[in-house]
Amino acid sequence: MLQTNRHDLLIKLQVPHEGHSDPTALQNPDLEPIPPSRRIWGFWSFFGYWGVPNITIWTWSTGSAMLALGLNIGHTMGALTLGNIIICIYTCLNSGPGAKYHIGYTVCQRMIFGVYGSAIGIIIRIVLSIVFYGSQSWLGGLGMVVMFSSFSENYLKLENTFPDLLAMTTRDFIGFLCFQVIQMFFYFMKPERMNKIVNFACVITAISFIGILVACLAKNGGPGPIYYEKVTMGKIKTGWMWLYAMTIWYGALSPDVTNQSDFSRFASSKRKMYGGIIASVMITGTFVPLAGLICASATKELYDTELWLPTDITLTWLNENYSSGCRAACFFLGFSFASSQLGFNVLANGFAGGMDLAGVCPKYINITRGAIITALLSWVVQPWNFYNTSSVFINVMSSFGVVVTPIIAIVVADFHIIRKRILPLLELYSTSPKGIFYFTKGYNFRALIVWLISVVPGIPGLVGSVLTINLPPGLENFFYGNILFAFICPSILYIIVCKLFPVDGLGVSDREDYFNAFTNEECTKLDLIPGHHPTTEVINGVIKELPVTPLKEKVLVDIKMV
Repeated sequence: MLQTNRHDLLIKLQVPHEGHSDPTALQNPDLEPIPPSRRIWGFWSFFGYWGVPNITIWTWSTGSAMLALGLNIGHTMGALTLGNIIICIYTCLNSGPGAKYHIGYTVCQRMIFGVYGSAIGIIIRIVLSIVFYGSQSWLGGLGMVVMFSSFSENYLKLENTFPDLLAMTTRDFIGFLCFQVIQMFFYFMKPERMNKIVNFACVITAISFIGILVACLAKNGGPGPIYYEKVTMGKIKTGWMWLYAMTIWYGALSPDVTNQSDFSRFASSKRKMYGGIIASVMITGTFVPLAGLICASATKELYDTELWLPTDITLTWLNENYSSGCRAACFFLGFSFASSQLGFNVLANGFAGGMDLAGVCPKYINITRGAIITALLSWVVQPWNFYNTSSVFINVMSSFGVVVTPIIAIVVADFHIIRKRILPLLELYSTSPKGIFYFTKGYNFRALIVWLISVVPGIPGLVGSVLTINLPPGLENFFYGNILFAFICPSILYIIVCKLFPVDGLGVSDREDYFNAFTNEECTKLDLIPGHHPTTEVINGVIKELPVTPLKEKVLVDIKMV
């Protein structure tokens, strides 16, 4: 009786899957290729998705790290522009599996590391999602602080009741708690439906940033002293600092580049997707850090200190002048800051973490459950310590490209060069020892070894960003140029390894559209027998009209050579 009750409970706890095959160790509705009805992202959706990471408090303040390298504003913006070009290239290349086969990052990891080895890439991304979720939630909470402070001067000057050893104030904690709670409600939406919210947040925050920039320039009567500083380093040193600035800038966005397939699968058109990515990264990724640099320079002259966070600037204004006009303006600013942080955090960290956690336990975790777990775990990292102590958080997280960029490189090389953009989707959901992606006992040691070899040279530099240690010039420069070396080296190495030790199943594709994921036009291009497409919209990942044949009934004989 007890066993029966336990079995019934486990059945009830399984993710909703009506109209889909039963969840397995590798598959649930959120991990399957998504159908045409959910591919609704066009130019503006991708513009918003890649705009919101840049139009945030986080990105506004990143210029401080560049100036600390000895660069001036002009050199910093030159390095960031080159960095943005490289980000566009990596992101567009890494969009391939999602755009063509409509699969996410979790499933792509099976393609390169194997059905069991994929856990490595998944766990890395989960950890990043949790840590970044906490950090971005703290910044979103500061937006709430600005809003609440515009309501009440008592809140603005609220007495801190926390002990000094706790690196936050009562006022800031209230804002953080409220922001965390508000975010939770958005996880009951489908990820692709966040596009309009993200676009709205981008627009109002861009208006706010422009307003802050104009106000700072007008108050100060110019850009301030930092704007006119010169670079005193030699040409060679300056060149390496350009590379390092590019690496820092890219490193902060590298987790989003890494799991690009999670969102490229929502594309209604590849052309619109590429256009949205490029336009957004180049426009927002240039304006926001430039505005942050100029405002820091202006506040240096105005207040004798550099204010790197836009929330600090607005709170300073409130303390200076608590008039009704200033309060109204600061409420709008605070609302826009919180909105952009929410849009960015929910999509790029919450839903992304949910997608990855769904890959860890597909039977019982879907995107919604995984996103809520990510949000709850983010408290464990105590994000208030990231910004209110001498924490080296920004340096460390900006250096995480050392770990994830080789994964991007291997995905790009494997999909575009080795497999020539041809995948047998059904095999990505099979644990059969005869399966193409089972490799050697579930692990592709070619990819694992290349990834390890590519990560190791960057680790000393990563450690050096935390601790003051002397590194050999070669290792130091490798770390400075990680944005290039961590992509080019593993790409070339993986291609060579696969030529010397060929993988099985190259050129193999599915015989038919088993997942009902492709339009008739796509089936024609992929030479697939079309599946039956329901006429109703997919709601909450459930297709109401058509029971799909369970994947376990599909056999290898249904695969053909092309």
